[in-house]
Amino acid sequence: MAAATPELFKAWRDGYGQIRHSDETIERIQTLAMSGRIEPDRLYRLLAAADRLTSAAMWTIVHMTYARRVDLSGAPLPADAFKTVPEGHTGGSLNMAPAFVGYLVANAISATTRSWLMGQGHCVAAIDAVNALTGDVSQAQLGRYDRSEKGLSQLAADFYSYAIDASGRPGVPIGSHAGPTTAGAISEGGYLGFSEVQYVHAPLTGESLVAFLSDGAFEEQRGSDWTPRWWRSEDSGFVVPVMIMNGRRIEERVQIAQQGGADWFADHLSLNGFAPMRIDGRDPAAFAWAILSAEEQLTRFATDPSRRYPAPIPYVIAETVK
Repeated sequence: MAAATPELFKAWRDGYGQIRHSDETIERIQTLAMSGRIEPDRLYRLLAAADRLTSAAMWTIVHMTYARRVDLSGAPLPADAFKTVPEGHTGGSLNMAPAFVGYLVANAISATTRSWLMGQGHCVAAIDAVNALTGDVSQAQLGRYDRSEKGLSQLAADFYSYAIDASGRPGVPIGSHAGPTTAGAISEGGYLGFSEVQYVHAPLTGESLVAFLSDGAFEEQRGSDWTPRWWRSEDSGFVVPVMIMNGRRIEERVQIAQQGGADWFADHLSLNGFAPMRIDGRDPAAFAWAILSAEEQLTRFATDPSRRYPAPIPYVIAETVK
């Protein structure tokens, strides 16, 4: 395997906009580049593109909350372009942007499309923003949302518009939570803790699922602690739980933060049979690495003839700020 072109590595390592890469993430990505899984130059091109996509998605998310339209020239918006009553779970959606982009990068690296679900379905702005920018929209959104100024402006105008049609049904193909018009969505994620309990049972053998979870939901449904006892490689696909740990539930500090933060949570997971791994929750590259690494661990377990249950399910703790 040829070494990466220094210029391509540097272009990614230097980051982009608000995206920065920790020494730990850089070391992990360099190990991935040398693994033979993907050609190094292609890897660094993907990761540099991921930084730019994440940045564009966060920009779009903020517009979806506060503005009726976007201006791709970067010119200041006039007062009448702003919504009089801005709505949207902006902080959580900004946290989900690098997570969802990292998931897409993991798919690209492995040439495998995984399913996903999101316990914090109210952060749907991140999904719809990324989908519009990449062109991966649902049939209902096709032709309405894209990465043009018109398409992104329509996305911003529709978000939390409460529009209804003549028959009393939603008048726009975007809601306050993940739904049938959200490309790829399989769960609304509207009831805190439900996805945490359900995700381990979702994928069939040969399938893979990434479950984005909320630390605000952690205190709602404790049944998810039993995941390592439920999962069996013989009858279930791979599951990769990813906790977006921003320490907040709306404006309140979550239980995890009050108990001791990521250190306490990692100990809690270990006591319940998980194999926790901590990453920088602000970096799409860290999410991609974590998803691939978690599945490698599950593969080693599943192919070990002497395996014994319960399985040490890898659990990603994505540390971030809201």
